[in-house]
Amino acid sequence: MAREWRRLLIAPGRLDAALDAQLEAAVVALEPAEAHYLRRVLRLRPGERFALVDGAGHLWSATLAPDAPGQPARALLDQSPGQPLQSEPPPAPRLRLAVALPRQDADVLLRMACELGIDHLTPLRAAHSTAGDPLRPQRQAAILGEAIEQCERLWLPRLDAVQPAEAFLASSATAAAEQSQQALLRLLATTRRAGLPSLQQRLDAATGSGPAEVGVAIGPEGGWSPAEEQAAEAAGWQPVSLGATILRTSTAAVSAAALLAAWRSGLSCGTSRPPSP
Repeated sequence: MAREWRRLLIAPGRLDAALDAQLEAAVVALEPAEAHYLRRVLRLRPGERFALVDGAGHLWSATLAPDAPGQPARALLDQSPGQPLQSEPPPAPRLRLAVALPRQDADVLLRMACELGIDHLTPLRAAHSTAGDPLRPQRQAAILGEAIEQCERLWLPRLDAVQPAEAFLASSATAAAEQSQQALLRLLATTRRAGLPSLQQRLDAATGSGPAEVGVAIGPEGGWSPAEEQAAEAAGWQPVSLGATILRTSTAAVSAAALLAAWRSGLSCGTSRPPSP
């Protein structure tokens, strides 16, 4: 039934406040933009049900409360904040996509990566990146929020600030390994190098090793610089191919995200292919 309800993402702390209110029903005050979305976009009327999600693996059913003079719009939870209707653990292994965002349509790329199941997004500024519209944190957060509402994910992806590509590639693998002490798989998508294994082959070969996180880095339209590739490989990134043709950054990122999501889905279903020779 929950999959039939339209969804609204809210921050977990607001549900804690609803619990502290000690009312007969847990009440969440809605912000003006949220009330507009429910009433004008979804066309919900008082008493109609929808789902609240916190982006941290939990879902509650709620109804839109009748208007009250002098009060903001409210949502009435059907469950207590501490007992959601639906919960799920974080997806495993984590999927990370580091990408030198294209000059145009970066928002579209982030939305598609979220819908496909990426858990951690790291925008990069590479040596061959072209200047584009700067990322606006509030806008990007709204894009990801809308995406998980639409695709019915319960976990909101993490979005990093833009990072210099060479520094990120040189340091991320070592730092992450020191923090987690878990297996990490880092794959660098690159072109014009003969004999590279495909991304799918690298993923298939990792099926039995159980990495805690798999990350793929996608370069800009002009490709990685020699210094960036050298820094990445020195830090443990493994070069892979995304095919025989040269892809635009957006195409490469979406292709990689889809392969990662399908591979993880195969792990959970026990249907992953055996490692390629």
